[in-house]
Amino acid sequence: MRVILWLAVAAACALVCPAQENTGPALAEAVAPVYPDLAVLGRIAGSVIVAVHISKDGAVAGASIRDGDQMLRQASLEAARLWHFEPRSAASDLDLIFTYKLMPKGTPEADLGAIFRAPYTVEVRRINPGPVRHYARAGKPARDRRSD
Repeated sequence: MRVILWLAVAAACALVCPAQENTGPALAEAVAPVYPDLAVLGRIAGSVIVAVHISKDGAVAGASIRDGDQMLRQASLEAARLWHFEPRSAASDLDLIFTYKLMPKGTPEADLGAIFRAPYTVEVRRINPGPVRHYARAGKPARDRRSD
């Protein structure tokens, strides 16, 4: 009797809780984007969503930007095109999320780089550059400084 009750509860949960099941293609290889130097210098962080079309053999057959900062888009597209999935019986479409995060100075090296999160998210971390300071030479204002 307990076994039948347990099976009934498990079946009901399977019908009510389908979000726990991952029906997307299995990832074979993920590539992290390179955080663009200009974006780091401009202190630009945020997420880029790339829509990809996966062919039956698991290759990314097409990629386009859905949302994200202009400075981070090209790096995200280049990385997304290098992803590869396990072959399936049919082509599929999904979104990849690339998050760019600037970390404070002094962040340990182990906390920098890329962090992959299931199913299709990558966080790329770089050190936040310090404030830009311009110093003048003796007798010359900073903006009029010329190389000697």
